[in-house]
Amino acid sequence: MSGINFGFSTEGLEVVRHLRDQVSGRTFLITGPSEGGLGAETAISLAHANPALLILVGRSLSKIQPTIDAIHAGNPSIAVKFIAADLTSLNSVREAARSILDDASITHIDVLINNAAVMACPYELIVDGFEMQFATAHLGHFVLTKHILPKLRASAGAGKPQTRIINISSLGNTLGGIRWDDPSYTKRPEEYKPWDAYGQAKTANVLFTVALNKRLLAKTGIRSYALHPGGIYTPLLRHMNDELMEEITKRVTKGEMQFKTVQQGCATTLRAALDPELEKEGEDGVFLSDCQFTKDPELVAPRALDEEDAERLWGLSEELVGEKFEL
Repeated sequence: MSGINFGFSTEGLEVVRHLRDQVSGRTFLITGPSEGGLGAETAISLAHANPALLILVGRSLSKIQPTIDAIHAGNPSIAVKFIAADLTSLNSVREAARSILDDASITHIDVLINNAAVMACPYELIVDGFEMQFATAHLGHFVLTKHILPKLRASAGAGKPQTRIINISSLGNTLGGIRWDDPSYTKRPEEYKPWDAYGQAKTANVLFTVALNKRLLAKTGIRSYALHPGGIYTPLLRHMNDELMEEITKRVTKGEMQFKTVQQGCATTLRAALDPELEKEGEDGVFLSDCQFTKDPELVAPRALDEEDAERLWGLSEELVGEKFEL
C-alpha cells in the first residue's frame, strides 16, 4: 500500500494513522495489555483512530488501569471495557468469555489480539497442571478464542473489513517444537529449560494460527496471522538474567540482538490486525516480522507452519483442556 514503507523501524502510530479507516468504529479485544508492554502500546495506538470499543483482558484492573488512563489521556471519549481473566486458570478464562458473551454492549468483536505471554520463567505448573509458558501463551488463548468465537463471527460478513485473530508469537518459535508426549514436563521435569519451553509456547501460537485458518477462513472469512514483534524491552523480560540473555542471543541472533522501541514493536501486530493489503500480498501468508510476510527459517521454523502438526496440536489442546473446539 502506498504511503508507508513497512519495515523494522515502522511505528505503531504510523500504521494506525495510515489505516485509520480500518480502526474507526470497530471493536478490538487485546489480552495482556499491562503497563509498558506490547499489548498496552497496541491499545494506546488504536485509540488514536477512534475505535468503537477497546476490550482489555487482564489479570486485575490495577494492572490495566495505567493503560486505560493512557488511552483516555489522549482521547477521553474512547470506550474501554476491562474484563478480568487470569490466563493461568482455564476456569478464569471461561468465566471471562462468558461475561463477554453475556454483555449486550459487546455486540461483536472485529479483531482479537492474543497478546499475553510469559517468557523464560522458572519451571512452574498452573492450577490446571500445565506448564506456565505453554498454558499462558497457548492453552488460555485456545479456550478464550473458542468461547468468544460467536462474537467474532457476528462481525464477519461480505463488504466488511476482514475479521481477524492475531496470535503474538516470536522468533523464539525456532528454539523448540511441541513436546507431544510431555508438553508440561510432568513426566520429565528435569528436562525443563526456560528457552526450550518458550520455543514450544511460541511454536504453538503459529500452529494454532495455521489450524484456525484451515477451519475459519473459507467458512467464515475470519483470518488469523501470527508474528514476531521484535526484541523489545518490556515487562516480559522480568525473568531475564545474564545467563538467559547470553543463551538467547547465541541461539537465535548469532550473537547480535537489535532491539526495537515499544512503538516499533507493536507495528507488526497492528499491520497484521488492520491492513487489507495483506490478503492480496499473500493468500497463504501466516507469519509476519518487521511488518512483512516471511518464511525465513531463522524467523519461523518450518515445523511451526506444518499443517499436520497444526492438526495434531489442535487435538492435543482439546484433550488437555477437556473440551472440543468446533464451529
